[in-house]
Amino acid sequence: MGKHLGVAYNLRLPQELKDKIAESAKELNRSMNADIVARLEDSFLLNDSSAPTNADVKVLHLKSGKRRVIFGKLLNNLSLDYTQELDQLRDDIHLALEVLSGSSFWNSLKFLGKDVLVYKGDNHIDVVDNGKSSLGWLTVEDHYVVKDSSNDLI
Repeated sequence: MGKHLGVAYNLRLPQELKDKIAESAKELNRSMNADIVARLEDSFLLNDSSAPTNADVKVLHLKSGKRRVIFGKLLNNLSLDYTQELDQLRDDIHLALEVLSGSSFWNSLKFLGKDVLVYKGDNHIDVVDNGKSSLGWLTVEDHYVVKDSSNDLI
């Protein structure tokens, strides 16, 4: 369908805010306009009461003794078996995002113009903007829990 150019709107900003946007846009390799639009869209997504926030966190105790921590904006939108091996979980997350890509919820995220990649490291999975950074959509981390001699968790 192609990108829509949008509606022109003149905006007055404090100089410090303009400088922050310019710096952020440069870091993320996008125009100041794209940075402003992405930030505004993010704020609506985060303020939407039906959308989860970054405060949503799950902690699972795995049979291996590890604790798996899962968090991110999409945590409550994806019903996955988070106890499976990371390779399989990465594939399930990828499949779920592909299915979501046809939904209206995804379309509200897709405007970000991200090259979405499900990245798997040794002990974690993260949904990232390819080659840039985490999108904060879904992160899975495995933590080893070690007890010291006094039985306190460290």
